[in-house]
Amino acid sequence: MKTLNQDLKTGNFRRVYLLFGEEAFLKRSYKNRLKEAIAGGDTMNVHTFEGKGLDLKEVISLADTMPFFADRRLIVVEDSGLFKGSGAEPLVEYLPQMPDTTCMIFSESEVDKRSRLYKKVKELGYAAELERQDAGQLAAWAGGILSREGKKITGRTMERFLAKTGDDMENIRMELEKLISYTMGREVITDQDVE
Repeated sequence: MKTLNQDLKTGNFRRVYLLFGEEAFLKRSYKNRLKEAIAGGDTMNVHTFEGKGLDLKEVISLADTMPFFADRRLIVVEDSGLFKGSGAEPLVEYLPQMPDTTCMIFSESEVDKRSRLYKKVKELGYAAELERQDAGQLAAWAGGILSREGKKITGRTMERFLAKTGDDMENIRMELEKLISYTMGREVITDQDVE
């Protein structure tokens, strides 16, 4: 994740990114942040493909097309299954010659790290495995959200909160919104609020 954050901070983007792993919230968050940083509000040069059975010729043709009144063309491919099975050979052969004006983001649920496409993406770009976070990371992340909202919480109360929500970041985010609304007008979140 440090590499992703560094690329977002500096604006020096690689030609291809692979976001994969169990934590759907992080995959979606990084995909959206990369999309915003690379393309901004441009919709003309952003193309999204979703699901299995993609027409790789169409993807490659779009990747070869120069961006229209922009610096980059962005292609986002989600849950394609290209990293799990066969059929990705045309993309494996194409990626080394993809123009510098094109950036491709893959967001996948399942990836076989032995596949040729995975190895090619890792060689030419960056592959980020986004796993479930441990309790300390989740507590720091949730504490940051509460802090931005002007709320304070003790470590013990945060532990109780996380014990109730589990380790799914999307669920934690939704429960934090409820907790923030419930404690409107108060600065400190108590055990009773969590209950």
